[in-house]
Amino acid sequence: MKTILLTFVGILFFFSLSSFAQDNRKDRLGIGIGPAKMYGDNTGVHSKLQFKVLPVLSLDYSKKIETFFDVKATVGWQMINSGDFYNMEQIDKIAESNLPHAFKGNIYFADVMPIYHFNPNQSGYLPSLIKVYTGLGLGYYYSQRTDEKLILNDPSRRTETYAASDAGIYIPFRVGIFKDLKSDADIGVEATLVVSPFSELDGNDQQQKRIKADMLMQLQFYYRIFIGK
Repeated sequence: MKTILLTFVGILFFFSLSSFAQDNRKDRLGIGIGPAKMYGDNTGVHSKLQFKVLPVLSLDYSKKIETFFDVKATVGWQMINSGDFYNMEQIDKIAESNLPHAFKGNIYFADVMPIYHFNPNQSGYLPSLIKVYTGLGLGYYYSQRTDEKLILNDPSRRTETYAASDAGIYIPFRVGIFKDLKSDADIGVEATLVVSPFSELDGNDQQQKRIKADMLMQLQFYYRIFIGK
C-alpha cells in the first residue's frame, strides 16, 4: 500500500511540473564566434589534416513561426587563407593551369533558412534542459581575396599577387544546441556546413579534391537575447 501511495504521489508531482511547461520560445537576436576552415582546391592537404583554422563571426535573427519552426536570417564574416602546404611540384602543376596556388582574404555571407526544433517546450510536458535544432537554407556570399600565382616562364620563379573576388549562392546546413538562461537569453553551439555548388570560394577550379563543391565548415558559440513579447 505504501509503495502504491508513493507511486501515485510521484505521478502527481510529474504532472504538476509538466503543467508549468509552455511553448514560450521568443524571437531572438544572437552573436556567434568560433573556429572555421575552408575546403577548396588550394586550401591544404585535407586528408593529412593540413589546413588553416581561422575565425568566423556572425549575427542572426530568429523569428518564431510556431511550436516547432523558426525562420532564421544570418549574416557573417569568415577569414580565409590557403596556408603554405604545397611542394614545388604541386605549385608548378597549378601554375600550368594559370591559376593561383595561394590566397588570403575574407568571405562575407548572408542566408535565410527555416529552423526545425526537435524538442521545444510544450504545454503539458517538462521543459527541455538542452534544446536541439537543425535547418537547411539558401544564401549569397562574396569572396574578397589577394591571390598569388607563379609565373612559369620567369627564370627566377617569380610570383605575382593581385586582387581577386568571386560571388555566388550557397546552401547552408546547420545543427545546433542551446540552453535557456534566467536572464532572458540563451547560450548555444552551432555547427554549419556551407556548400558552394556553382561558384568558387577560393578562385581555383582545378579540382584537386575529392568532393567537387567548395565548402566552409564553421563551429560557433552563440549568445542570444530574447526580443519582442
